[in-house]
Amino acid sequence: MFLPRTLSLCFLLATIFIVSYGLICQFPHCERVKCDPLPENCSGTVKMGGGYCGCCMACFTQNLGQDDDCVVENRMFPPTALCKTGLYCDYNSTTCQEIPGFAIG
Repeated sequence: MFLPRTLSLCFLLATIFIVSYGLICQFPHCERVKCDPLPENCSGTVKMGGGYCGCCMACFTQNLGQDDDCVVENRMFPPTALCKTGLYCDYNSTTCQEIPGFAIG
């Protein structure tokens, strides 16, 4: 009896979180976002997809290798440090790590 109630509560809380996140970044949200200026010394690629909900131009550092730092300061902002193919940015270690079972080619 206790387990079904707990699962129902967890499902309800997860649903509320997902719906509220979707409401924050729904179209046309970018019209109201004020973007920060780009850094003058961008050593990566400047393209759209940075800032709040991905609405701003940003400097993307690409092709980071395993164990390279890919820190995400604010999880409402998409990462601008992109790991190489076959790697992902691990939020716990804030480094690029190998995707288990991923094979290139």
